[in-house]
Amino acid sequence: GLMSGTVVVAEALPSSASWVSANCSNSNSEVSFLRRSDARAYADVAVNEGYEWGGGCWNNNNRDDTPGMPDSNGEGPDCSGLTFKTWDLELTFGASGFHFWAAKQNIHGPYGSAAFHSPSSSDPFFTIAKGRTTTLYMDGFAYHSGGGGHVSMLYTSVNPTAGTDWIIEALGDYYGVGVNQENYRYDSRYTGVRRENWSPDCFPNCTYASSLNTVVMP
Repeated sequence: GLMSGTVVVAEALPSSASWVSANCSNSNSEVSFLRRSDARAYADVAVNEGYEWGGGCWNNNNRDDTPGMPDSNGEGPDCSGLTFKTWDLELTFGASGFHFWAAKQNIHGPYGSAAFHSPSSSDPFFTIAKGRTTTLYMDGFAYHSGGGGHVSMLYTSVNPTAGTDWIIEALGDYYGVGVNQENYRYDSRYTGVRRENWSPDCFPNCTYASSLNTVVMP
């Protein structure tokens, strides 16, 4: 038994709030361009990681390090935070340009689902038609209503069925980040959204046939 007057101090168990402070650090830089292939490779690192509402830090161990601990500074991005970092968006609201954010920097960005769903003219992204001939991989699908919504990105232009797409998204606390088969393209609540000023995947080694010597016959 314990002696009278003995004070026992139990070792504190690590909380989910400590995960960010123990595992995340600032690492970012201004960059001059973004290719869709770069964006998909970046988002791939987040697959199988956790989800954290308002979060933006994850590692690459293919698991949720803070399961069952929602909304508590645990591991993972939320849907708009994943899109913000994948698209190399600037932290200043409405700013153009490209800014790389390391996966392990805990940052969400200024945009929520409402902004992605209905961008203003000053935002660095804009709505597009959702047809298969008008979207490209790493374009987004966004929904917002009342106080909630969702943002996702088209993972590939090769669709699994006529009515669905492969979508990369931070879906929720239970699901984490993954590539899922979704019907957002055909869901009227969702709008298509595209980041401005993508560079082609061939950049900086693109070659284009010159039209200067082309003769058009009648």
